[in-house]
Amino acid sequence: MSDSRDRMLQARVRLDLGSTEENDAIREVADTLRDHPGVADFTTFVDAVLERQSVDPPLLGHGIALPHARTHAVTEIVTAFGVSPKDIPFGPDATPVRFVVLIGTPPNRASEYLAWVAALVRRLADADVRDALLDSDDPRRFLETLAG
Repeated sequence: MSDSRDRMLQARVRLDLGSTEENDAIREVADTLRDHPGVADFTTFVDAVLERQSVDPPLLGHGIALPHARTHAVTEIVTAFGVSPKDIPFGPDATPVRFVVLIGTPPNRASEYLAWVAALVRRLADADVRDALLDSDDPRRFLETLAG
């Protein structure tokens, strides 16, 4: 099994996000990582993500937002996915987003982080995969679909 596939299967998932605002959606997805052993300081982690988001909100197209932070508040790369039944406006242009992919990485794992994001982008570029993920009603099935 590849590192990317393993990481996909170990991610946290929140289906049916209730938030209608960017920062609230990020917090809602982040909450799935509250008890993650790789998150040393949850509040600092979320604050770092929100600060990064306010400066340069990364949007991948296809309704995908990638809020993330490199921070000492995490001890390993952590990932959580959120799916919204409705568009959530993200960024200064209120770009409609249905997928929130939240990633935290320690500062010393930048190359591993970049490889991870590249794997996610390749997978999420497939419209059939995105449609299947939107239709998923079970977190495990969501992760298995994502992992391929």
